[in-house]
Amino acid sequence: MKDFKDKVVVITGGATGIGKAMADRFGAEGAHVILAARREDRLREAVADLTSRGVDARYQVCDVSASADVDALAAYAWDEFGRVDVLVNNAGRPGVPARVVESSPEAFEEVFRVNVFGQLNGIWAFGTRMVEQGTPAMILNVNSEVGLYIPSPMVGTYAASKYAGRAISETLRLELPEHVHVGVIYPGLVQSEFGGDTQMTRAGMPAAEFVDVIWPQIENGEFHIVSHPWAKDYFGETAQELAHAFDRYAPHFDGDNKYDSKWLASQTIG
Repeated sequence: MKDFKDKVVVITGGATGIGKAMADRFGAEGAHVILAARREDRLREAVADLTSRGVDARYQVCDVSASADVDALAAYAWDEFGRVDVLVNNAGRPGVPARVVESSPEAFEEVFRVNVFGQLNGIWAFGTRMVEQGTPAMILNVNSEVGLYIPSPMVGTYAASKYAGRAISETLRLELPEHVHVGVIYPGLVQSEFGGDTQMTRAGMPAAEFVDVIWPQIENGEFHIVSHPWAKDYFGETAQELAHAFDRYAPHFDGDNKYDSKWLASQTIG
């Protein structure tokens, strides 16, 4: 999808950071933009900024962890425009740093409620409608480079949610019809309010620069949408370590195709 003029774009977590920067770009391309977030004051500010530059923008207060809120967001979008062309599943939250063995079910549940079920709520509310409307559409799930590799200790809750999100996106693209494109975005450090005002976030890539990097990938309909070069190296280290384990302990052998799970699934599931 290269032409976003008059397209209807819904962005969760759209009031600040990556979400707002994406709204700026979609708006500059002539899209109608609906921002969703929990903080109405920040939504008002974001919409006022967009409309001052001639963008058709509006907002809906929405907590993505509440399915009723996301259902209401979808209903609002379809009531306003009769369709949605792009959903940017951007809302998320960081985890509280803790070692996994010292964490708690509640800590994991809090993060998963937003980062996993928040995206699922968007997929459930918008995906079915996009399938039914039958026109080219796009679901962009904002993940993290932490969904590709584990950068350090103490990130178990957040990393687990992002690995889950990547698995959902990978599966979704196999299941949806061709006219509904799925993309998964892997930001590294980006300057935003996400994670608070820390030395690391201040050192991140400016949000507008980040969108400049990912924009051609969105236009080209890429599935993996990437931004920070070092993520490739760290992901590569993980992949190489795993490949080495297979080469050493589970190499290919004559007749091993009878244990090919992907092929077997294709024969039974289709």
